[in-house]
Amino acid sequence: MTKETGITSAFVELVKNIREQRNLTIEQLADLAGVHRTTVGLLERKERTPTLQVSTQLASALQIPLSELLQEAELIDNKQFKVQQLVEFRQKRKPSRTSLRNEDKLVETIGVDGDTLLGAINACYQTLDTIDEQLIAKSSLPIAHLVELANLSSMVGNMVGGGIADHSNGLYVRNKPHTYPDLLPNSAPAVHLELKMALETNKPKGHLPKAGTYITFRYVLCDKQGNYVRGKESRGNTVWIWEVKVGKIAEEDFSCSNTAGDSGKTAVIKTDVFNKMHLVYYVPDHLPYAKKPDGKYVGFN
Repeated sequence: MTKETGITSAFVELVKNIREQRNLTIEQLADLAGVHRTTVGLLERKERTPTLQVSTQLASALQIPLSELLQEAELIDNKQFKVQQLVEFRQKRKPSRTSLRNEDKLVETIGVDGDTLLGAINACYQTLDTIDEQLIAKSSLPIAHLVELANLSSMVGNMVGGGIADHSNGLYVRNKPHTYPDLLPNSAPAVHLELKMALETNKPKGHLPKAGTYITFRYVLCDKQGNYVRGKESRGNTVWIWEVKVGKIAEEDFSCSNTAGDSGKTAVIKTDVFNKMHLVYYVPDHLPYAKKPDGKYVGFN
């Protein structure tokens, strides 16, 4: 079997598994793709090889870029992943509406709904996963193990910020790099919006205390299946956002200090202020706080 045949076979198997995972029949997928129903059956029985046009139509029907499916097919062909692993990963990776909290406060504070937030997180994940798949295909470490955590947080923040702008139906646009605030209002009810990232239980921080409307994201590093284990030595290689908050913050709501290891003065959102911000997204399975005997979590409200 040639490498091209192997990738083609892996591509068809991947499409089939995604179809089955979504409970789509062969006929339903064919209708969505705009191809004859017998075509999909022939492909899955390996009695026909998909053309570029048919592959494009199948990818469009699944709402997955063809480039992503081909990249994953290459990983499968190279024995770096099994088909089911990638299908399960894709299923678990998509943010769920069950993780949304206080959606009314999200709309009231920054003018976007939960679907915009979920779309932004999903877009961030897709970009990170595409980078990782390319790195893994080259026998490299994933991005989370190649860059410093501070740089990783900055990268993730930029991806999420871009995702908010892209999924806000024109309400927001990105500001220039390293310019306050991160997102600019393009039309009402958007506001000048600053975005902050933090790892695990860390409080979001910046170099200077600046009053304004904030959206904060905290994330953990899990394995590909989303399994999280507390402790620096147990960190995985995949970013999973576990908490998002929104709120208005004044200059006096920051605690400023010169901390060893930081690049100059840092301004950290005070704990009591941060705790009062509106929680709008939360994934309990990824909560990085220690649990006390009474069942409550240390430091988390």
